[in-house]
Amino acid sequence: MIVDLDTRLWPRIEDLGDELAAAVRLLGSARWLQPDATGEAHAAAIRAVDAAVVVGFRSELVRGAIPEALLRGAIERSEGRLFLARAVDPTRGDASAEVESARREGAAAIWMDPCTQGFNPTDTRAMRVFDRAEANQLPVFLGWSGPMPSSARLEFARPFLLDEVARTFPRLSMVIAGFGAPFMAETIALLGKHDRVFTTTAGAASRPWELLNALQGARDHGVDRKVCFGSGFPFDTPARAIEAIYGVNSLIHGTPLPHIARSVLREIVERDAISLLGLGVPPAPNPRDTTRALANDAALRLGGETG
Repeated sequence: MIVDLDTRLWPRIEDLGDELAAAVRLLGSARWLQPDATGEAHAAAIRAVDAAVVVGFRSELVRGAIPEALLRGAIERSEGRLFLARAVDPTRGDASAEVESARREGAAAIWMDPCTQGFNPTDTRAMRVFDRAEANQLPVFLGWSGPMPSSARLEFARPFLLDEVARTFPRLSMVIAGFGAPFMAETIALLGKHDRVFTTTAGAASRPWELLNALQGARDHGVDRKVCFGSGFPFDTPARAIEAIYGVNSLIHGTPLPHIARSVLREIVERDAISLLGLGVPPAPNPRDTTRALANDAALRLGGETG
């Protein structure tokens, strides 16, 4: 079972808000992968996995929102292979009500990002959302795996700010995107401290050295079992992210540096995060040609490479 916990879908990049859309375009101009989050691109990308979470987006700070109706349509057509993480902005007055209605309206989790939404995780408004999420047994996905707009509040992206949240709501499952980059050490500390805090590998294919260090840190601290697969689509594809994870030891081949056992890498890629987080019923394995799904004739290009 391969579950991608971090994918996004939008009909127009402008739905992210002008500032964030500009940041995404700038990122795409310097990388091997042009971000394409249309329904067709998303459907093609997730053929490499058995199931995926489609993460919504809403931010009053950057004035962006992905229409949830579009996401629900993709979920309904997926035959149980897609799960929705509803975007909730705690700075809005109806945030708690959106959490209360999430299950009834087809969501399996909620998503928030203190950085791009501009709130301290321990803000009273945010704590109300965490409280209702715990009461409704809704996992909370945290973080944005794409580029940050200049108005984003980086001081609120620090994972250690979630420590009080985890202490206050010990039954709440929280999933931090991409090891909480660039604050990976803080995320690893939280994984070891709290039973229901997890992280993903979102952004793996574009930051291989960072991925190696994060995985080695998780292994050293005995928390690799709490690392789940996430591609960060459309900024990476699931297939290339899987290739990057399995190929992470190539960066230190021939050196005395410690390698990460392939069995550990396989457990991360194939972890049944649907059952682990209580998202719903895991679907049957997706019939696919693994060789064709996880590799193609083009060389894997890392961030910044051209030609």
